[in-house]
Amino acid sequence: MVNCDHPRSHVALLLTVALGLVACGDELGNISRPSSPIEVELVDLVDGPLNRANALNVVAGRGFSAPRVARVDDTDQWDITFAVVDGEPKWLPRGFFDGIELSAGIRVMQADFEDVELLPRDEESYELEQPLPATVGTTYGIRSRTDPTLSLPCHVFAKMVVDSIAGDPQRVWFRVLWNPNCDDANVTPGVTN
Repeated sequence: MVNCDHPRSHVALLLTVALGLVACGDELGNISRPSSPIEVELVDLVDGPLNRANALNVVAGRGFSAPRVARVDDTDQWDITFAVVDGEPKWLPRGFFDGIELSAGIRVMQADFEDVELLPRDEESYELEQPLPATVGTTYGIRSRTDPTLSLPCHVFAKMVVDSIAGDPQRVWFRVLWNPNCDDANVTPGVTN
C-alpha cells in the first residue's frame, strides 16, 4: 500500500506523470518532425559481410535522435532487416525470426513517398511475420517495436522509399522520414500538432 503522506510517494508520483507526458509526446513534449528524410544503406543479411549494417532501428528515432542502422548478429535493437530470400530482395519484420516477439511491422503504401502523411496506428495494418518484397520506387510504412527504455508502450512511425537495389552481395539504398513523437503516426515533414 502506498503512503500518500510520505514525501517519497509524491516525488515518485510526479516523476511517473512527467515521464508519461514526455513519453506520449503530448503538447508539453511534442518535438518537431524532421523536414527531410535520411538516406540509409543496408546489405543483404544472408550473403553480406558481418561487419556491415543489415537492419534498421526505427525506435532510435524517438526524441531528438534519428533511426539508426544495426546488425542483427550484434544487437536485438532493430525493427526490420533487408535480406535476399529465394533470390528476391525482401524486407523482414522482427517476427519473421523464431523466438523474437511480434512487435515491429511494415506495410506497402499505395501512394508516393511525398504524398504519405499519416500512417495507420493499428498493429493489424502491418505485416509482422512474413517477408515483403523490397522494390525500387515503392513506399513503405513502418510501425516500430515498443521502445524498451520506457515503462509505457511507445511506437515510432516512419515512412520509407527504396531508391535502388544493386551489387553482389545485394545492397539497398532508401530514404526514411520518421516522427520522433511516441505513438504519433503523422509523418508530414516539419509539422507539429
